[in-house]
Amino acid sequence: MRRTNLLITGVGGDIAQGIIKCLREMRRSFYIVGSDIDFYASGRNMVEEFMHAPPASEKNEYISFIDDIIAKYDINYIYPTSEVEILFFHNHRSRFSKKDIKIFINKPFIVDTFFDKYKTVQFLKSAKIPYPDTFLVSEYNNQLSYPIILKSRKTVDSKEIVKVNNSDEFNFYKCRIPEAMAQEYMGSEEEEYTACVFSDGRQSRSIAFKRKLGYSSLSKKVELVIDDRINALTEKIAHDCNLAGSLNIQLRKTDKGFVPFEINPRFSSTVYFRNRFGFRDVKWWIDLFEGRPIKFQLKYKKGVGVRLLSEVFFELR
Repeated sequence: MRRTNLLITGVGGDIAQGIIKCLREMRRSFYIVGSDIDFYASGRNMVEEFMHAPPASEKNEYISFIDDIIAKYDINYIYPTSEVEILFFHNHRSRFSKKDIKIFINKPFIVDTFFDKYKTVQFLKSAKIPYPDTFLVSEYNNQLSYPIILKSRKTVDSKEIVKVNNSDEFNFYKCRIPEAMAQEYMGSEEEEYTACVFSDGRQSRSIAFKRKLGYSSLSKKVELVIDDRINALTEKIAHDCNLAGSLNIQLRKTDKGFVPFEINPRFSSTVYFRNRFGFRDVKWWIDLFEGRPIKFQLKYKKGVGVRLLSEVFFELR
């Protein structure tokens, strides 16, 4: 099989680095070009070529940057990993499809719906899937009991999510969070779960972990959970949004059962954890593009994964 040339953006981040590790474990020849806006991106030594990127918000400069990489390295596939870059490629789909370049992003409806936290809740409600009560700040009139969650409906930064304990805190934060919405606080942090569902457009497969957060809201520790209730929820979400790719779903266990509170239409920070358990959605999405059957079999029935921190050094001359 001939070499496959890939561009992975945001290689300083945990998601890109997880994807790279998944790719390296495939029996296939990949030439990986990595990019990041940080010249000293921690993942730059994990790829064959590193390119210092302009911000995706600088659209003309970023388009030229991507076009140059595509031409120079004959890129076949692109993995955008930061949300701002996913939105860039989402808004320029036709430009890259004309060049027969495959981009690992979900369908337009999925990106538009699940990158908007308020639309996400409306989707869950219409699909008759449990959801947290949620109100735009402009419509909020103390419908919820404290504590509540206040967050931006289109946040790309966990700093724009706060737990609010009283009306004074609500009034303080509501003007400081852009496009804020108020959401029911459910369960506890000790009962938080993260799930991934992958679909080839016909059949869905899912995996779930109970997680402990750390390191700036990453999944610090995960424990494999096999629960038909979670599988039923995630696979219904996949069916109802016509998924052909991968989704990350965050849930809390409550008195009402498992309740999704956020859906991310992208690979997530647990991508390498689940790969090690046999849930190989990085590989399967390539198989989907290339028309190969997808083989799913979990390696383990029980297990725990713990995130490792490390350091990278650059010699300056």
